[in-house]
Amino acid sequence: MSYKINKLSLWGNMKKFSHLFLILTIVFWMASLFLTNYSNAQNLQRSELTKGIRQAEDELRLLNAEIGTLQSIERVEQESQRLNLVKVDNANIIYLSTAIDKVALK
Repeated sequence: MSYKINKLSLWGNMKKFSHLFLILTIVFWMASLFLTNYSNAQNLQRSELTKGIRQAEDELRLLNAEIGTLQSIERVEQESQRLNLVKVDNANIIYLSTAIDKVALK
């Protein structure tokens, strides 16, 4: 008999707290949806940033290759001939100090 009384009192307590359990279940469910959505948004943002970094690195490589061709000696000599500039003889360059920017011609 005491088992039935305990069972009934337990059922009565469950009925009292059923609204609270329902509210807590809904709150936890909404929190999990919010956290899942936030996590997915962060992953999407990270992928977009990674894609942007890769594109910037590709552009940098292309620009470095273009700089290499623009700075080549042959191109500079061709441009100086096209513009009728005086050709500099590299054998007559003397460095005045260890800094490369200070030079003099013989």
